[in-house]
Amino acid sequence: MEEAYDPVELYRATLKDQCAAAVSALFEELFQKSGVDADQNAVTVQQLRVLEDQLSKANFSSRSWKALRILCILGVVGLGVAAYAQYQQTPQAPAMVLPWVGGAGALVALILVVLNPLIRERDDRVRKLKAERDAKEGEAWQQMAPLNRLYDWHHFAKLVHGLMPSVQMDPFVSAGRVEQLQAAYGWTDQFHRSRSILFSHSGVLNRQPFVLVHALKHWMGTKTYTGSRTIYWTERVRDANGRWQSVSRSQTLYASVTKPFPEYAKETLLVYGNQAAPDLSFSRTPTFLSGVGDGFVGDTLKSLAIKRLEHKSRKMVDKSGFTLMSNQEFDALFGATDRDNEVQFRMLFTPLAQQGMLKLLEDSEVGFGDDFQFTKRSMLNWIKPGHTAKLDISADPALFQAYELAHARTHFNDYYNALFKSFFFTLAPILVIPIYQQTEPPEQAPEAARYGVSSFWEHETIANYLGAERFRSPESVTENLLKARTVEAGDGTQRLEITAHGYMGIQRVDFVMVSGGDGRIHRVDV
Repeated sequence: MEEAYDPVELYRATLKDQCAAAVSALFEELFQKSGVDADQNAVTVQQLRVLEDQLSKANFSSRSWKALRILCILGVVGLGVAAYAQYQQTPQAPAMVLPWVGGAGALVALILVVLNPLIRERDDRVRKLKAERDAKEGEAWQQMAPLNRLYDWHHFAKLVHGLMPSVQMDPFVSAGRVEQLQAAYGWTDQFHRSRSILFSHSGVLNRQPFVLVHALKHWMGTKTYTGSRTIYWTERVRDANGRWQSVSRSQTLYASVTKPFPEYAKETLLVYGNQAAPDLSFSRTPTFLSGVGDGFVGDTLKSLAIKRLEHKSRKMVDKSGFTLMSNQEFDALFGATDRDNEVQFRMLFTPLAQQGMLKLLEDSEVGFGDDFQFTKRSMLNWIKPGHTAKLDISADPALFQAYELAHARTHFNDYYNALFKSFFFTLAPILVIPIYQQTEPPEQAPEAARYGVSSFWEHETIANYLGAERFRSPESVTENLLKARTVEAGDGTQRLEITAHGYMGIQRVDFVMVSGGDGRIHRVDV
């Protein structure tokens, strides 16, 4: 892949169509290899749809007759109650209840003679159609089994490398890759302490390492608990005639307390190592300015933002040494006003990089616009894009299992096109920076042979794939963070220890004193 200082244009003009063609070709290759008979599967699925439609209609018919039977039963009960009431009023004339009794008898006869046989017939048809539907669906699954067996975890790596030769993805996150990030780029365990890895991809971009990780993050937040109490009292007040009288009053008192509470959220982010500008740290978050456009309102808002930055640069209110760049629009939209090394910041964001970054931030038609956080800490860069929030990045073969070829083809193409677009625009803030693509990796990187052992990232991924419920303590009332540790390794095997971290719940009551309308202080339990 050529140097992608303008990722928006590269994707629009080249990669989007190339990706669609590559994904389609990959599916057709799998389809041809599987030997699935497309025409036979189409006929089977069509027959299945007919059975599903017949079953739906049969279910509706059965439910309708059962509803009518319930109405008749209610009618029998109602007529019986009416007959009893009539008899109570006129016990000397029992013939008066005959119409009610006759009506109830007619409804009973209707239920026994007509409705029950009809319902049994409909239920038998529903059972038969369900059996036929299940058998036909099983036949369709059997037809698609050869293709379903061919889906592989590594299709995404193959697709990415074909479209972006500068990107090589690892088969798994190895211990060697983690050691490389630690030894050459200053990676610490701090990131991992409060997270459990749900899935991750690793590899190199222009020989510089990266990890794309989907994790469950835990932090201690707060929760507000509320309680209430209703109080009653009597007051002496004068009425309109000036006479004293007693009036009952009531008031509901409310109280709240805020306490620490464990919180959890899933996040997807890219960690990228590069030794360029090693002394620079900064952070930026999305800003609404990227979407305001170039009209009067947009220009005014940008101008106000620039004036604030000019004031910060002139006064140096935070003693950071922040100096406004000549491209003031870039500073307004990108931010990063907490940068701590102006010289190295300018090494990173050359005029070419600024131009590419502005285009990336302002575009929301080809890409995703300004939806990412960008944090640099020395030699590690963290990109947290919003567009990955609800996307499954795993490319799990189970995602593509299907009994209908047409659906499988559509889903496969849609998923991988969306995944590649998301991955590319997650890399885009890195791609616009020329020095990142030109810097050579350190020579002390671990040898390839050391990449044969899986890291604890992979171990946690497997544990989470099995499900946290397998490891959860019965006393835990929160989500659980799974952590993995190798306790024994040898002969190509590893024995792991998986620990589920959660919180038990204990009921407690706080007493809050609240003033009431009766002039007294009352205790409200929360």
